[in-house]
Amino acid sequence: MRKIPALFATLTLAGLGALVPTTSAQAASAACDNAWNGAASGWLYAHKNIHCSGGVLGRDASNDENWGDGRGELRYVANQASSLVHKGTSGMAVKVYDGTNYTGASACLAKSELYVSDLTDDHLVGGGPGSGRITANDTISSHKWVWESACGGAFLR
Repeated sequence: MRKIPALFATLTLAGLGALVPTTSAQAASAACDNAWNGAASGWLYAHKNIHCSGGVLGRDASNDENWGDGRGELRYVANQASSLVHKGTSGMAVKVYDGTNYTGASACLAKSELYVSDLTDDHLVGGGPGSGRITANDTISSHKWVWESACGGAFLR
């Protein structure tokens, strides 16, 4: 007879779980899903804040060796991105660097990832002797489109 109350309690808890409001992680994912769906095809988008919020810093359909200069599509935005949206159409990854001219620590955003909603928990790696892993948040200074084989196994997720 005890199995019936236990079954009822389990079903009640499962039903309550369906009524729980959306978590912040789900909301963040929804915000980046919306940003990706609203983005024009062929572009990389850099967002000011995590979860694809705070406005778009800029977008670029080609390579940009210096996000801090006044040239290219991403102008005066070096070291400011906290989320990225990959809406490229070539099938290539986007490799981001902490240095200008494609130097320093780096990692790739694969086409299959679509976006990275929070760069605070992602890392760039490499960059020369003595360097290691550094946070990807607010450190990106250049990017280029590459095949995944050029990513050296370092990916933003």
